[in-house]
Amino acid sequence: MDSRLSRLGELNKELNPPNDLSGVFLPVGSKEQFDLMFLAEMPSMNVPEGWVEGQPIPNFGETARDRFLQEMMIKYEVAGSYVTDIVKTRDVPRRPRPDEIARWLPFLLKEIEIIGPKALVVIGKRTYDGSFRPFVEQHVPKHIKVDWVFHYSNQVTRAKFEGRFRDVIGDLTGKDCQAD
Repeated sequence: MDSRLSRLGELNKELNPPNDLSGVFLPVGSKEQFDLMFLAEMPSMNVPEGWVEGQPIPNFGETARDRFLQEMMIKYEVAGSYVTDIVKTRDVPRRPRPDEIARWLPFLLKEIEIIGPKALVVIGKRTYDGSFRPFVEQHVPKHIKVDWVFHYSNQVTRAKFEGRFRDVIGDLTGKDCQAD
């Protein structure tokens, strides 16, 4: 087992599931890769059907939109990348407060240190501008490239999301990500 995985496991023991959610390598079951790390804003209150009290709630995998993100990760050969949130506590969909970001920043920075990505991909322009740039970016090691993709919700068309995703992944990885 890669020592990064055991270190992440130890770090995640600090969380209080089901309210606090850890990151996950997506799609689940893919071979883990560490070059890219995807960063969302905060987990929503979505509880999966059939969830058993006391069990961790899987993050980034319960909705059709979550699955679309994973399809794009597979298509553009970044499946198995680590996906996490700036704020780890589940809540109603909203923008996190600065004090919430500050509370979780050490945890996030530890995740980044453990993963050791070459690049961070922030999910959502609003997240990039409102939460990442003012509160997180100055703490990210300078050798790590940073860019953003649209959020995979219904705010933009799938084609627009995919176009930006393809371009960003191509730029960050140096891969030739051709459009269909």
